[in-house]
Amino acid sequence: MRAIVTKPYRRPYDNPIAVPAGAAVVPDFEKYSEVPGWVWCSADDARAGWVPRAYLTGSACNWRVTRDYNAIELTVEPGDRLTIELEESSFYWATASDGSQGWVPRDNVSLLTDDQT
Repeated sequence: MRAIVTKPYRRPYDNPIAVPAGAAVVPDFEKYSEVPGWVWCSADDARAGWVPRAYLTGSACNWRVTRDYNAIELTVEPGDRLTIELEESSFYWATASDGSQGWVPRDNVSLLTDDQT
């Protein structure tokens, strides 16, 4: 899927959590997210970030991610073109024209039809 950025977005964290599938994480279910479906998690290397709740499994003190995950977000400007790889909890995982990848809020982009790409 192709998309165009309609509103600017600034990456809030430069080095957030990035973990392979099966990695242990420590979720903070008390930390509030304005966007439903995200849980603040810390990894063994002390990096932290928002992780989709759908990517977590476990209970009590034993939580793990179910798939490779990176919380990096893209900084984008109106007019930037993106290739959308997947959608999760009001965000898109996208690839920018320079090859960089990361999360972008769904509300900041507009999907393009085949004749607009």
